[in-house]
Amino acid sequence: MGNNINFSDYFRESMKDPEARRLYREVLDEELSWLLSYLREERGLSQKEVAERLGVSRGRVSQLETSAGLSMSLESLARYAQALGLSLRLEFADERGEVLARFSLAADEPVVETAKPAWENAGAGWEPASGKASWASWAA
Repeated sequence: MGNNINFSDYFRESMKDPEARRLYREVLDEELSWLLSYLREERGLSQKEVAERLGVSRGRVSQLETSAGLSMSLESLARYAQALGLSLRLEFADERGEVLARFSLAADEPVVETAKPAWENAGAGWEPASGKASWASWAA
């Protein structure tokens, strides 16, 4: 009983198996697809209403909610969130869970040409590779 197994180490080791990776990816795909339909329903919207807001067919919304999963582009995910009247926030974290950078897009911001920088540095001492922060705001 004295064996202490670190979950992170166990997970990393198990992901070396191609079948385990495939199954894990499948679960993540299903969770994201389920989340999209759950959020739509929580907002009291039908697939038809979301489709009208996105300018796509109801069938396309159904496809996003059932099979798109992790293959969705960030733009599609942002547009879907905005069609629900929601903001999108994305965090990049290291293996310890420390958030290094965040991306956020408000529900009323244009997806293609954002009016204000969307990236924010969550840690101290980080600079973009160019050394310039012209397209992003970085807060220590």
